[in-house]
Amino acid sequence: MRRHGPPLPPFWKNRRRHRPPPFVRRMGCAFAALIVLAAIGASTLASLFGRAPHRVFPLAAVALVLILALALAFRRAFRRVAGAFAEQDRLRRQLMADVAHELRTPLAILQGRIEGLLDGVYPRDETHLAELLDETRHLARLVEDLGTLAHAEAGALELRKETVDLGDLIREVAASLPRPIAIEVPADLPTLEVDPLRIRQVLLNLLANALRHTPAEGVISVEVQAQPQRVLIRVRDTGSGIAPEDLPRLFERFQKGSDSRGSGLGLPIARKLVLAHGGEIGVESVPGRGTEVTVALPR
Repeated sequence: MRRHGPPLPPFWKNRRRHRPPPFVRRMGCAFAALIVLAAIGASTLASLFGRAPHRVFPLAAVALVLILALALAFRRAFRRVAGAFAEQDRLRRQLMADVAHELRTPLAILQGRIEGLLDGVYPRDETHLAELLDETRHLARLVEDLGTLAHAEAGALELRKETVDLGDLIREVAASLPRPIAIEVPADLPTLEVDPLRIRQVLLNLLANALRHTPAEGVISVEVQAQPQRVLIRVRDTGSGIAPEDLPRLFERFQKGSDSRGSGLGLPIARKLVLAHGGEIGVESVPGRGTEVTVALPR
């Protein structure tokens, strides 16, 4: 029978993708080992009872104490597992609530403007159609960002690494932006083994944040520095900066300032993508003076 649709993944890939969390796997192995030890202990006690009944009771007492200790340990461990699953369920519910909240505003705008066009309240000119197109693009970006973040948090983010000239990639991203970006890349910068699409997404998210918060007369720059074990990418701007109380929650999803027009997903996605490459990301900011985001990628 001919099967329509994309081919099924190999058995081992499909199995690896749906494996339980590491802690649950360790608990299962420990429980299986406990069952084996209990069986061996019972067999040993039965054998001793047939040969030397007077030695069975001290050994049985020791075995009972060990079993009680293991039972208490497993009880605590299962409570941890239950707590972890409860926390995952809470995060899932919170994510659904956040997604519904973020989608509600652009959808309401689209609905209102389309109804206005149909009822003749707004003229069907290029200006109003362009506004509808902008809202549609915003929705598309939001859905794409949510998909990337969901794959990253589920550990299913696929990286397609290849040898990349980081300087060329940075210059390509900067050329696609509506204002000039100062770029400083050393001539002897080594190539990196990274996923170019993902690193491009990181750079676009960081530079988009800088563009949103830097006035037209401000300066945005990207500096690359090669170190023995890693390559540093510093994205600086002279914009409004970030309040100190907002810095600890900067990489949480949907966290954004009151004057921000973004989705609040750019920095969380950038962090997930950098971590997937084995790198690090950090932010320093002074309100009124600007922000510096540092990305460290391993060589």
